[in-house]
Amino acid sequence: MSLVTSAQYSIKTTKVDSNIYLYTSYGSAGSYKNVDANAVVVVSGNDAMLFDTPWDSVQAGQLITWITDSLRKKITLSVITHAHADRIGSIGTMHSYGIPTYSHYLTAQEAVKRDYPQPRHIFYNDDTTFRCGDIEVVAYYPGAGHTIDNIVLYIPSKKFLYGGCFIKSGFSTDIGNIEDADVVAWPESLMKMKKRFKKTGINMVIPGHGSWESDKAMKNTMHLLTETKEGNY
Repeated sequence: MSLVTSAQYSIKTTKVDSNIYLYTSYGSAGSYKNVDANAVVVVSGNDAMLFDTPWDSVQAGQLITWITDSLRKKITLSVITHAHADRIGSIGTMHSYGIPTYSHYLTAQEAVKRDYPQPRHIFYNDDTTFRCGDIEVVAYYPGAGHTIDNIVLYIPSKKFLYGGCFIKSGFSTDIGNIEDADVVAWPESLMKMKKRFKKTGINMVIPGHGSWESDKAMKNTMHLLTETKEGNY
């Protein structure tokens, strides 16, 4: 996937919880144009934590300015969920602002293969905990799916799951980009993830693309995996 950096795109933010903002960046990848990519800002106290990075450096600058000037928070870290442009595309901008970046070791390996800077901090456990102020965030690697390296991020106190591209929108009609997917392993990985968070539960899911306003994202993802048809990103 090629990364396109352009001032034609502007970041969009939506408050979805007292501590959680959805941010959407836009970009083009191959034949897919003006693609939306959902990600998250978590805030607690004076701190802010990014789930992934915006698609390009222009939108990364917009997001950083909004967090520091409007929310008046300090960005303490960003966790990258996999090494595609819509997740890792502006990691260089994060580094230029001195923002620590983290990823699973598989994502660090994939970043090098795709000519992106490696995240500055690498974790090797498949179940790793971060903190943003008083909020605990679990980074969990369920196994291969959308990519070999995809992780999800979960906030136990909110019963909130950021699925990234591992989870499709409840309104999606196809499984999307499967260029780097393991569609055989994906259903099993999805079941493993559901089992991991079954005890605390999941009340809200943010998919990597499309509308988050559905409670059927995980169910729809499993349904779409039975078709494995490549369509819209």
